[in-house]
Amino acid sequence: MEDAEREAGERIDRVILGITGPKVDSQLADAEIELGQREISSKDVQNVWAEALNKVVPKDRELLGAYPVMYGVDDQDDIRDPVGMIGDRVRVLLNIVTAPKSLVKNLKECVMRAHLGIERIVPSALASGAGTLIEDEIDNGAICIDFGGGVTSVSVFMNGAPAWLDLVKVGGSRVTSDIAQGIGTTFAAAERLKNLHGTADKDGPGMAERIEAPVLGDDGRLKAGRMTRGELTAMIEPRVEEVFEMVQAHLTASPLRPIMPRRTVLTGGASQLSGVRDLAARVLKQPVRLGRPIDADILGENFGNPAFSTAAGLISYEIRGFADASKAGGAAALAGSESGRGVIAKVLNWIRENF
Repeated sequence: MEDAEREAGERIDRVILGITGPKVDSQLADAEIELGQREISSKDVQNVWAEALNKVVPKDRELLGAYPVMYGVDDQDDIRDPVGMIGDRVRVLLNIVTAPKSLVKNLKECVMRAHLGIERIVPSALASGAGTLIEDEIDNGAICIDFGGGVTSVSVFMNGAPAWLDLVKVGGSRVTSDIAQGIGTTFAAAERLKNLHGTADKDGPGMAERIEAPVLGDDGRLKAGRMTRGELTAMIEPRVEEVFEMVQAHLTASPLRPIMPRRTVLTGGASQLSGVRDLAARVLKQPVRLGRPIDADILGENFGNPAFSTAAGLISYEIRGFADASKAGGAAALAGSESGRGVIAKVLNWIRENF
């Protein structure tokens, strides 16, 4: 933090905190309220938000965000904004993101001990999407995969809102570990070898080329060694393929499966490895583009690359202006109303059948 203050020439007293981990959970909840054939107001929208929130958030979890994925009015579904429409009923499908209160409390305590206030806590998976996806992708639907060092996060955006998120507990460091174990070297040496010569494309050029690959000697020190790029690729490609197979399994199990977008953006530090995008496209069976922070030109050469997508998203998250029911006031309504029809009903029926 001292380095950041020195570089910026500013005093920093508050931060936006990203949060990730397998316990950060995304759940879809629906709710419906009766109107009596009248115009829908913003207050009605807040009431239907509150009813959906009442169904999901338990006392032992912290509410991080609640994002309206879509609305329905009477027999109409997939409505972006129902305010001003006239109908008998309005319903909502809400993406509710929570984390254990103990996890949030410990993170807050760490930051506060550094004498910093917390402006907002944002799920890191959503920050990656906010920092990487263009407006058209957020509006019309896209999947953002952040292939990081420790974990791989997945977020889905639809109708201008974060619609779902999940986490695969494997990242690029697992590839590095495989290399270190496979040739008998240190993690740092394996990471350098991966970055200099690694590729996930086993059919790429230069597979017969011999490269420097230091190994540990009997005295525990690194000594000179050599291997072919093909041998290195044989360690990298299966692990990267496994990561995207796990991502595909999570997407298939998602409650949004019936309406899952067919556009994918791949970001994160590990996404910069040669051949990763093509391998992801083959496993996911859809086009994949490599994404870097939207404001990469402002961030400069050192920070305008995919490794900083989450950090860039934390900066630009508020600017995106996502509707968030967790920030709205109003008393909670009673839960237990029937769900809607059409697109919302298809999603919810799929949830009920599979969970």
